[in-house]
Amino acid sequence: MPLFEPTPEQQPFLQIAEDLAETQLRPRADEVDETATFPKENFDAFAKAGLLGLRIPKALGGMGADVLSAVMVIERLSRACGSTGMCFKMHCESTEPMWRLATDEQVERFVKPIAAGERITTTAIAEAGTGSHTWSLQSSITPVEGGYDLSNVRKGWVTSSEHADLYFTPAMLDGAGPGQFTSFVLEKKAVEWSIDGPWNGLGMRANASSPMTFSGSAPEGNRLGGESAWQTEVLPVFMPFSMITFAAVYLGIAEGAYETCVDHVTGRAYGDTGSKLAEIDGIQRYVGEMRIALDRTRALLYTVAGLIENGDIVDPRPFIECVCAADETSLFVTRTAMNVGGGRSYGGANALGRYLRDAQAGSVMAPTDDMIKLRVGRMQLGQPQF
Repeated sequence: MPLFEPTPEQQPFLQIAEDLAETQLRPRADEVDETATFPKENFDAFAKAGLLGLRIPKALGGMGADVLSAVMVIERLSRACGSTGMCFKMHCESTEPMWRLATDEQVERFVKPIAAGERITTTAIAEAGTGSHTWSLQSSITPVEGGYDLSNVRKGWVTSSEHADLYFTPAMLDGAGPGQFTSFVLEKKAVEWSIDGPWNGLGMRANASSPMTFSGSAPEGNRLGGESAWQTEVLPVFMPFSMITFAAVYLGIAEGAYETCVDHVTGRAYGDTGSKLAEIDGIQRYVGEMRIALDRTRALLYTVAGLIENGDIVDPRPFIECVCAADETSLFVTRTAMNVGGGRSYGGANALGRYLRDAQAGSVMAPTDDMIKLRVGRMQLGQPQF
């Protein structure tokens, strides 16, 4: 029996995700992974279903989903295809500050077209030179008459890269202090941009996470919030949702691997004896361990999603712990599922190899699991976090 039942308000979002996961994402998942092809057809289906406006309020043309609904949708999509789930998560993550901080003009220019399924968005934050130290970005912008010069904005690992239309991008104003970033919505059609290298990841192979350089200029009307307002205006609306949806992706990957493993176990029997894998004590124990890990992580994730929705988060510990918990669950479940699946799974008879590779990304993406544990430990010991 499921431990969590969606409310009547949440059920329609979950039904859309379920239908798209099984009719669109799963049939393409292996192909887009093998060819490292961005899943454009999946995003076309999202646009048609209204999902690109999942969190945008109904008054602005969106679906008006709560935080937990968004988490469950991302989890369900990632269960079928981790790459697509991550690209969709990045769309939702970058859309969050856009609709929450937008001026009236920005609502018309950015938010309503997103809600109408006309724009794909993504986040361009990470930089090759700073690794997991995302508070130490080096990209800088220079104020000029009417806007900002973008001659020094270089970003690494931009999910969806050239396939996105809008980029949520922080950079440092010339002369600003550490961590005092200014956030922008960069329009691909209005700035100069380049892809600085191919994406050839071990996993998440279809999410087109290439490095990018942006140049040209951005008008002042593309700024989100005030200048150097990253800490005071942007992070409070961006970071909790960003972290909780990262966790949703990796929980979905883990659940997908678990389901694949159970299908293998319940359908596999030894040819010489006729005994089934499902009848073996050791296999039963492995399946139990995986189920417990999934349920434990989901309980944390859904609880914290509710806290975020209600504005009850007073420090980052709950939502960064969700990321670490989901990453470790994903690694444990995919590794255990592969052990249970044995040679047939290792040989490519099912999707466990893809899930196993996709799961590796979680612990090394910023903020890395090591950085999260370090930060939580410092919180508990009353030490400076950075």
